Amino acid sequence: ILRMAGHDFMDFRNGRGGSDACTDMDDPDNKGLPECLFQGEFGGQISINDAYMRFCDRISLADFIVIAAEAVMTHLATPSLQSSWENGFRNNFRYGRTTAFEGCDFSVGVLPAPEDSCGAVERVYVDNMGLTWREAAALMGVHSLGRARPENSGYDGWWSTPADSRTFNNNYFVAIFSKGWCPELNVNGCSDEAESRGDCRKQNQWQHCDIYRDS
Repeated sequence: ILRMAGHDFMDFRNGRGGSDACTDMDDPDNKGLPECLFQGEFGGQISINDAYMRFCDRISLADFIVIAAEAVMTHLATPSLQSSWENGFRNNFRYGRTTAFEGCDFSVGVLPAPEDSCGAVERVYVDNMGLTWREAAALMGVHSLGRARPENSGYDGWWSTPADSRTFNNNYFVAIFSKGWCPELNVNGCSDEAESRGDCRKQNQWQHCDIYRDS
């Protein structure tokens, strides 16, 4: 769900795109998202569309995807933060996003390419979205959750530990600073960096970029 919400807003450029519930499912960067959005995951039993049907006469799909992402972050936050996150999201939520129906093939190639390192971060987050480098680094914290799968991105492994990948905490940043990383090329046909100790964690080049910036 967070990947769906992120890919939705990261295609913003020149006043087009953003959180409009429009993602081009023919774009290779969006592999795996149709199952989340409408086809159904876990044997076809669960999708955002199934949940949205209960509220589709009251809220746009664009708003609902953002709400779903905030609900996931709250549910998976450390227990001491869940209450404050829930109140913060609820009190600061801004309704009014419009669902785009005209198509969004313009977004192909807009998302950050892992092999482009700092250039991808600057192009997408700083130039297109108007974030500071500090805000871009904070946004990377979403990678504390989940893992990379070859069938979706070509990469394989966890950004943090398998156990921490089920909790929205700061372990992603801890792992970047405290673990040894070295280049490992041509993993599943992709260039990335793998942990030098030889376990299954993988790191895209652009995710290391932010820690070496003045942020």
